[in-house]
Amino acid sequence: MFRKISIIGHPIGLLDLFFAVFNRKAKRSLCKKIKNIFRARHVFLTNSGMASFYIILSVLKKLHRGREVILPSYTASSLIVAVRRAGLKPVLCDISLDDFNADLSDLAGRINKDTLCVVSVHMFGIPWSGIKGLNKKRGRQNIFVVEDCAQAFGAKIDGSPVGLFGDIGFFSFNRGKNLPAYEGGCIVTQSDELASLIEAEVELYPPQSLASRFTLVFKLFGISLAFRPFFYRLLHPLIDRFRDNAVPGEFEVHRYVTYLSAVCLSLLEKVKKPFNIRQRNGRMLMEALSGVEGVRVPKISADITPMFNRFPVIIEDKERIKRISKALDEAGIVSSRFYLRPLHHIFDLGYKADEFPNAAYFAEHLLTLPVHPLVRKADIEAIVRVIKNTL
Repeated sequence: MFRKISIIGHPIGLLDLFFAVFNRKAKRSLCKKIKNIFRARHVFLTNSGMASFYIILSVLKKLHRGREVILPSYTASSLIVAVRRAGLKPVLCDISLDDFNADLSDLAGRINKDTLCVVSVHMFGIPWSGIKGLNKKRGRQNIFVVEDCAQAFGAKIDGSPVGLFGDIGFFSFNRGKNLPAYEGGCIVTQSDELASLIEAEVELYPPQSLASRFTLVFKLFGISLAFRPFFYRLLHPLIDRFRDNAVPGEFEVHRYVTYLSAVCLSLLEKVKKPFNIRQRNGRMLMEALSGVEGVRVPKISADITPMFNRFPVIIEDKERIKRISKALDEAGIVSSRFYLRPLHHIFDLGYKADEFPNAAYFAEHLLTLPVHPLVRKADIEAIVRVIKNTL
C-alpha cells in the first residue's frame, strides 16, 4: 500500500487553514474555549511551551527565595535550557519504570528550603498520578507545583483535565503535540496573583515579525500535507533530513500569532473524534502488548485517563530495537527512540553518570509508536504483529 505512517500526525483541513486567515478575534475565542475546557480562571497564550515555562519561572522567582527547580531526569532537554535562562538551578529526580513519569519518593526527598518549584511532567500524554501525593507531601512547604502538560492536552486525572492540579500549568501547540498548530503554547492558572504577574510578563515581549507570520501560513499548509500517509510516503526522505535531536539553544519569546490562534481554535473545535482515536489506538496497543515477553508497557492506574501523544514501550533486549524499527519501517510505519539520553548525560549538572539508573535504563530501552488520529486499526494490528514476530 502506498502510504507511510509518521510518528506524529493530526488531521488539519486545508480549508480551515485558509479561513483562519480571516479570523481576527481568534485569540480571545481560543482563550475562552480553553477556559471552558479546564474551568480555568486565567489563560495566557504564548509562542511555545518552552516560552510558557520560561515565563512561569520568571514570575515564580519573584515570589519565592528558592532557586532550585526539581524535574524528572528523563524529559525534554528544553526544560533545562529554560531553567538556566531563568537563572535557576535544575535538580533532578529519577523516574518510575511503572508509568514512566517521576518517582514520587525520590522527588519528595529532594525538596528543601532552596526549592522554588517542582515540575510535574506528564510524559507521553500519561498523567503523573504522583501529583496528588506531591500535593499532600509538600504540606505547608512554600513551594510551587508547575504542570508540564506539553504532551498531554486532553489527558485527565480523576476525570479532570491535567493542568490545574498544581499552582500553574502549561501546554504546547507545537507540530508534534496533540493540538499541532505548528507552534504555540498556553499557560493556565486559578491564581489571581500569578495571573497578574504572568499578564505583565507576557506584555514585555514583542509580537512575532511580519515576515515570520507570513511564512507560518505556508509552513502549516506544508505540514497539513506531510501528516497525511500518502504524502508522507513521498516526502519522508526530505522530512527526515530536518529531524533534529540536538539540544535546543536560545529560544524566542514573543506574543502568539493571531493566525495560529485561529488554527488552534479550529483544531480544538473538532478534537473529539481525533482524541477518541488516540485513546482507542493506545488501548489497542496496551491490550495487545501487555504480557508479551520482552516488552513492558506503562502501568495506567484506574484514576488516570491518558491522551497518548505517542505510545511508549520498553524493549528489554535493547539490541532488538533497531530490528523492530527496521521491520516497522518496511511495513510503512515510523517508530522513534525519542529522547536518546537522560538529562544528566546531556548536561553537566553535577551528577554521576549512574545516579539515576531508571532514567538511564529507560533511555536505552525505549521505543515509541504512533497512535495519532491518522493511524488506523489495521496499522495498530500491523505494529503488534511486527513486534511479536521480531522479538
